[in-house]
Formats: sequence, C-alpha cells, structure tokens
Amino acid sequence: MDNDDLIRPTVRAVIRKGNLVLVQVKQAASGQRYLTLPGGRQEVGETMQHCLMRECLEEIGVAPEVGDVRHVADVFRKRAGGVRQLIEVLFDCAVPDAYVPVLGARPDKRQVATIWADPARPEAPFLPRYDLALMRGDAPVHLGRLDCATP
Repeated sequence: MDNDDLIRPTVRAVIRKGNLVLVQVKQAASGQRYLTLPGGRQEVGETMQHCLMRECLEEIGVAPEVGDVRHVADVFRKRAGGVRQLIEVLFDCAVPDAYVPVLGARPDKRQVATIWADPARPEAPFLPRYDLALMRGDAPVHLGRLDCATP
C-alpha cells in the first residue's frame, strides 16, 4: 500500500426522510450485503462540500444540498498489506422531496442498490456502525475510533 494512501480523507452524506436514512446497499465478494452512507474520497484541491456533491451524483444520482457537519470518525479498515485509516466527515444533507433512490451513473463497484433504511432496523449491517450514532439525537460530533472489517 502506498504511503500516500495510508490515511484517506472521506466525506459522507446523512440524508434523512423522517426516521429513514438514505444508504447504499453493497455486496461483498462473499455475497454478504451491508449498508454504507453515500460519499467517498476527497481529491486534492477539492473542498469537502464539492467532493460530497460529486460522490453523491456518481453513486445515488443526485447532488445533495450540503449542510452542517454531523459527525467525525476515525475509521480503520483491515486491507491486504495492512490497515487503511479513513478520516470520515459526515454532513447533514438534503435531497428534493421527489427524489426516488437510484444507482447513479458511476456507483461504487460493490454497490447494488440505493434505499431508504431505518437505522433501528437495518436490512443488513452498517459498515462502519454509523447506525448506532444515527439513532441517537445526542451522539457526539467526534465518534472516535470505529473498526470496520469489510465482509
């Protein structure tokens, strides 16, 4: 793994519709499905807000209105050759009321669907476990370390 890729800045969208949160459904090579928030890697020279709009347009077919920071987390993913650390910044975002979940034109390679999910009763596990913070109105802004073993 390249040293430049050991710590990766990423942004995620927290898009709510009542008690539901917009999520990506991903499927691992093993067939196991899991949920993630839309978003991804920030490119050099790109603001977090522009990154989030670009990533969401690619993955969920809409560029959201980006609001305030909701959470920050240090996410550690075990990878071949070591551990990748992600600094994830989650923003409150909004999409038009008429938005219907779709795959964007350039979804993530493991993404199989985009759905509204209840974090209290997800159809599959959240990776990382953002569902725990999303269910709590008083969750701290800094969530600390979250270990994430990709299925």
